[in-house]
Amino acid sequence: MKLTFIVIIWVAFFSALPAFAQETLPPYHWANSYIDYLKVRGYLPALSVIDRPFNRDDIARHLLKIDWDRKSISAKDREIIKLLYKEFTGEFELLAVSSRTEWRDLIKQAADLLDIETTFDQETPRIKGGVFGETEWHNSRETDSEFNFHLHTQAGLRWRNTVTAYNNLRIFDQADSNYIGKEYKGLFAFVEQGYLAVQQDWIQAKVGRDWLQTGPGRSAQLLFSDNSRPFDMYQLRIGKGPVQFAFWGIQLDHMFNREPSRFFAKRYINAHRLSFNLGNKVFLGVSEVVLYGGENRGWDLNYINPVGIYYAANVNQEPGVPSNNLLYNIDWDIYFKPNLEIYGEFLLDDYQVDNEQPGDLEPNEWGVLLGINWADPGGWNGSLLNFEYTQVRNRTYNVADTDWGKYLHRNEVIGHFLGNNFERFDLSATYWLEPELYFRAFTNITRQGEGRVSGAFNVDFQNFTVEEGYREAFPFGIVERHWQSGLSLFYQPHPAGHLRVDLSYDDFDNFRHVTENGFSDVTIKLTGWFQWNRLW
Repeated sequence: MKLTFIVIIWVAFFSALPAFAQETLPPYHWANSYIDYLKVRGYLPALSVIDRPFNRDDIARHLLKIDWDRKSISAKDREIIKLLYKEFTGEFELLAVSSRTEWRDLIKQAADLLDIETTFDQETPRIKGGVFGETEWHNSRETDSEFNFHLHTQAGLRWRNTVTAYNNLRIFDQADSNYIGKEYKGLFAFVEQGYLAVQQDWIQAKVGRDWLQTGPGRSAQLLFSDNSRPFDMYQLRIGKGPVQFAFWGIQLDHMFNREPSRFFAKRYINAHRLSFNLGNKVFLGVSEVVLYGGENRGWDLNYINPVGIYYAANVNQEPGVPSNNLLYNIDWDIYFKPNLEIYGEFLLDDYQVDNEQPGDLEPNEWGVLLGINWADPGGWNGSLLNFEYTQVRNRTYNVADTDWGKYLHRNEVIGHFLGNNFERFDLSATYWLEPELYFRAFTNITRQGEGRVSGAFNVDFQNFTVEEGYREAFPFGIVERHWQSGLSLFYQPHPAGHLRVDLSYDDFDNFRHVTENGFSDVTIKLTGWFQWNRLW
């Protein structure tokens, strides 16, 4: 398999097909909110939200294909699009050296709109250097005020719009309790992105560390989400247009196993996925994921095989080999006129078919996310209304037999950031007063039961007979209720940076699952973002 993968990369490398290099847009980048609005408005019809993160060159191509002559583009929307044009000018410059005449014509149109100059005659390797980061101050009634920063250094090399080598180093001064890493003189650091990528017209290959997201959820995703640290992985995407096939091999962090024996387990994920684009109106994704590992265990060819069936390999493995954690996921993203998007995701972790012994009484483990996006409701141009409902059942992402089988990476849940045993309602409204200025009002309610993905696997069901049956409340245990409401203001006075102010009110009942332990708090947060980069 390793030889096959190397051959695929080199075939793509020397192919004469038209090609575009890629640099991943981080999920926390400010442009994502603008892209989300333009997508629902119908300006980026072919852009797939269910397969993220976006790469910058892909966004640039979709932006350039916007029909500026269509009468439905309002003055405000035109300025919002131009703001993104300025952000992706570097990608336009790289596309301009493409041999395709169509891109050069579109680049000239963009240059006229932005009143900038673009060259077409440079095909030598391009080197990118830069820095971006955030400084943040927040204060609340319950905690002392804090100041922290996150600094990112960027270094990249692009050759013939085909090959990208990219590094994003994160340096920061505060780490949460889940952080795995070293501290040096009050600072922390890790490579957030570091990969080599090759992309052709119908094939994309990447080796290294990068983000991975699947599913259309805006507040979170159930299978692969931005809650997880970026993965060390290889990945390959094949196809274009209506059908794409992708598969990944991910090496997770080693995890200490406590029971029944004590050792450090090696851990891996293999996944494959089919994505469908039906007329730029319906986007569908189907995924199968397996997490496996053990003491001194390496990659398993049963799972590296991109077109194999993981379930069959898991059922038919040798006696004595620990069972693996299998997850299945279906996601959809459907667009209606005018300006309406309905999306969702269904995750299946474990489903009980038999009913013969107490172990078969284990409740099914699954999750569901349902959402609606409505742009310009009531004709109010520049606004976006979003509603999401999420439910993840108890024991989902968790396993009974091993510690290393839990759906975690570097102590963070790979799926939804809240883990399991919860339901959540999210409602938000965003309005652009000006292209560079918008505010967002939001409210959410979360009901979460006891237990964590990293904690013990509850086996209360084994105390009942099949005749008695077993039922448990959802959420299970003492339920913590968290209500949050607030306002957020975003302002970008210059392409090099922006400011954001967040004001939120939080109210808790049964805080940390202690009965009648409640309190409320008000938090204000100020964030400054700055960025600079250059292509040579």
